Amino acid sequence: MSGERIRELLAELSKELQATPNFDPEMRKLLEQLDTELHTVTPDAPASALDRAKQLESRFAAEHPVAERIARELVDLLAKMGI
Repeated sequence: MSGERIRELLAELSKELQATPNFDPEMRKLLEQLDTELHTVTPDAPASALDRAKQLESRFAAEHPVAERIARELVDLLAKMGI
């Protein structure tokens, strides 16, 4: 169930960001790295996925409120999974 929700959140986040003109390439790279890490997530996965999700959340806060909400939900889910 959690893995499915992670995929849903990543798809929502990607869709939201694709609709954003002039989206920062560095944030796009962070999202791609997070996506790669989360597709291989296991209980013993590195905390880098959670750290990357937190970075995205904080960077979205001012300019991308919908993306921030999605990233926050992703951070909460990862934390509940113990990642």
